[in-house]
Amino acid sequence: MTTEQDHDLSGLLPALLEALGTSGTAVIVIADNGNQLVRWYANAPAAAILGYTLDELLALDVMLTIVPEQRQLVDQLRTGFRAGQAMPPAIELGLLHKDGTQLPVEAALGTIELDGFRVYATVIRIAGAYQQQLSLLEGDRIGLVGALAAGFAHEINNPLTSVLLNLRSLKKQLAAMPEASQGQALRCLEDITLGAERIAGNVRALQTLATRSATQPVDLAAIVSSALRLAAPTLEPRAQVTRQIAAVRLVTGEESRIGQAVLAMMLFSSSGFDADVASTSNRITVTVEERADDIVVEVSDNGHDLTPDEVRRVFDPFFRSSARGAGVGVGLGVARSVATTLGGEVTLAARPGGGAVITMRLPAAPPT
Repeated sequence: MTTEQDHDLSGLLPALLEALGTSGTAVIVIADNGNQLVRWYANAPAAAILGYTLDELLALDVMLTIVPEQRQLVDQLRTGFRAGQAMPPAIELGLLHKDGTQLPVEAALGTIELDGFRVYATVIRIAGAYQQQLSLLEGDRIGLVGALAAGFAHEINNPLTSVLLNLRSLKKQLAAMPEASQGQALRCLEDITLGAERIAGNVRALQTLATRSATQPVDLAAIVSSALRLAAPTLEPRAQVTRQIAAVRLVTGEESRIGQAVLAMMLFSSSGFDADVASTSNRITVTVEERADDIVVEVSDNGHDLTPDEVRRVFDPFFRSSARGAGVGVGLGVARSVATTLGGEVTLAARPGGGAVITMRLPAAPPT
């Protein structure tokens, strides 16, 4: 680093950086001068994660440590953040190790303006590595699973009960099967098949949500439909759900992560209603459509309004308020992080007449 950069960095919380450096936490500070990203600071743990010595890492161009397929995305994010685009508390990126292997990492972000530079302080950890404390995104994802658990158990139990009852009935009929009983037996078999298919569909949807997959072109309409099936036991007791899902172009991303983002939006919307007060006037509308070059998922409701402070903090991890938060502290941090990593965005706005509108925009995948 140059003397001038060292001087600028001296005002950037040096005591905190020193403390992080000695704690084993990987820290990198990157400055955006409007034209490119410049690494101002890195500590030994950060260098070790990427396989470099500290001097080697500090001398290396920032973009050369990003996996090639994400360099354009990082440049788009840099431009968007300078233009005022909201920045999530953490994003997932692929970094390039010195030996050429790719490392999936989670980067917690903080930013300040300093002497004409936009400076990003990042704390990084390898995604999936064991930690005694949960990361920001992992914690919110566990919140999503907790919010789904009761409703999903109910959704599985209903068709499973039907399967078991029909099996018992069919067993009795098959013991002595006169010709007159065959029709009833066939109806039992049809009920069993429908119940089993319903169970299998729910399990597949949950597996998709929980299992990491490759980044590839995916059908956002299908992902939203799958998320609606999982969230239905939570949404439908609180509000009437209207689906406006159109056929749209594919988007590029990881199906499970996008599903988690959509699910967070739905659960946050449903939490705007009192769980123990049913009302036929409660409405949630889920829309999937194309708007210009973006594929859009929008979840709107006429539930409780948020205060200005709550609107400002709604994307914080573990957000909860007296009005919203899905009961277990699920905010919209996961949704914004996923969308930002894919070159899109998630916004929250007041709904005319009361309630909230959550909008996720993702760029359409390039035609093949």
